[in-house]
Order: sequence, then structure tokens, then C-alpha cells
Amino acid sequence: MPKTNVGLDSGGQIGRISFEVQNVQAHGGPEFPNLVFLLDLHLSPLKPFPQPEKPIHPLTWMFLSGEFCSPEQRAVANFRDEVNLYADASHSPETQHQLEIPLDLMTIERIEQSREGDLRVALNLRAFFAVHISGGIGVQKFETTRIEPLKFMIPKSQWVERLLPQLGYGRLELIEVRISNGTRAEGLPKAVQEIRQARAYLVNGDWEKVVAHCRKTLEAILDSRQLQLTPASKFGMRVDTFVNDHLGSKLGEKQTKLLADEMKLLWEVCSEAAHPNSPDYFKRADADFIVQNTTAILEYVSRLLA
Repeated sequence: MPKTNVGLDSGGQIGRISFEVQNVQAHGGPEFPNLVFLLDLHLSPLKPFPQPEKPIHPLTWMFLSGEFCSPEQRAVANFRDEVNLYADASHSPETQHQLEIPLDLMTIERIEQSREGDLRVALNLRAFFAVHISGGIGVQKFETTRIEPLKFMIPKSQWVERLLPQLGYGRLELIEVRISNGTRAEGLPKAVQEIRQARAYLVNGDWEKVVAHCRKTLEAILDSRQLQLTPASKFGMRVDTFVNDHLGSKLGEKQTKLLADEMKLLWEVCSEAAHPNSPDYFKRADADFIVQNTTAILEYVSRLLA
């Protein structure tokens, strides 16, 4: 359980923050993704230090602000939230506070690019207090205090399987793939299924499987149409036949060749995943690039066939 103390220079420790990592939640994605921490807060009144004989001052914890960091040394998001927790000589409350940290998909992508396994996280916190006059009438002063950063790990399984989907990261719906409802688009749903699998493995960090499913996506595009070729025909010949027979009437000669060449080249690169010569051949940047290009080809072909 990550936890840290809260203190003021004028009065020593006045509070405590803690939370359970397994209770971290997310919602709002992909339009308004928020990461949610259920913080357990404890606040005590200000006892002047080192002069305990002086009157105790009630406190109001007004705001909690700071930075969400991942990895620990890199701030990726800022937050500021109202707390409004009051403590005096007769009442030192403990309460649960829902801290929501706003993110966006580009920020989540940056986090994912640097993540290896479990997610390394830090919360850099600052608290803003109203120090009341002894007796609780009026405000004597306001104080801001820095809090020892909370550093912790979110397990890969929790981050990948629960939080990323709740944040809206990795959904195919973020990239438009228009599929006609007519019979002319028969077979393309198989290609869409394959690219969905590729993006799922992209979130999970399995780069070889990402690339393998991109290869299958390209093959499924060709399988969506009847080709006057034998099943043993080479991929390049199948691409040329598919593009010329089914897309050529909508493309010029130059565009037809460019599309065919790109499909051939991408398939050839992806073939390393089907017949790997060395482990860890593909890196995240490779997988991401291949997914984006495969998706673009699928979207483009689906528009032409619609």
C-alpha cells in the first residue's frame, strides 16, 4: 500500500495519504480518459511545534494538486482537486477521496512507449491548507506544502487488461474502417478481425504476434475476392491480380502500382514474424508502424470496394 505523511513546517505532521493499488480505476475513454485513485486521507489540527503549550489551530485541507509521472521521473499529466476536509481539536477525520487525473490518448501512447512490463508510476503531490485562528473563527493564514512522492507499480495485468481498455486505448474504433453492408464487401470482416487481434497484441506488448496478425490482415484482404489463380500462387501475383481486377477501374495506373507495391513490401516485412530467424526481432516502434500502415491499407481498400 503506497502511503506518505503530510506536514507543515510550522506544526510537524498533520495528515496522511494512502491507497490500494488494486483499487485504481479508469473511465471516460477514449474521449475523456481519466485515471482514478481512491485515496484514504487523514487530517489532524495544527499543533504548534516546538511549543505544544500554544493553542491548537483547526485546519481545512482545501486542495490537492501535483503531477502524475510515468516512469517516476517524467511528469505526463497535471491535476488539481478540491478536498475540503476540516479538522479541529475535537475532530480528526479520516475519509476516502476520489482523485481523478485527466489524460489523453497521446499521453497514454507516450506512457506505453516507455513501459516495459509493470507500469512504473509516481504521484508528486502538493497540498493547500487554510490555517484557522484558534477556536475556529476566521483564517489566520494559508500554507502550501510539498509531500514526499508516492512511487509504486501497477501490475501489467491490471494495466493492460482493465485500465487501458477503460481509458479507451487500443480500440480499433479510433481508426475508421468503413465496411460496406453489400455483398461486394464479403470477406473484409475477416481482415477487420485480424487487425483487431493485432491491435490487442499491441496493447499487450507482444510485437511478434502484432506483426503476424498484420500479415494475416493483408492475406484476408486478398481472400475477400475470387481470384483466377491457383491456391499455390505467390503472394505478389495474388496482389497484382487483386488490385488490377477489383480496384483498377477506380485507380490510375500509378496508384494501382503504388498500392500493390506497398502491400507486397509490408507483407514481406511481416513474414519475419511467421518465420522468425531471431527472437525479439521486432520492437514496439516496428509493430506500431506496421499496424498503422496495415490499417490504412484496409481502410483504403474498403472504401474502394464499397
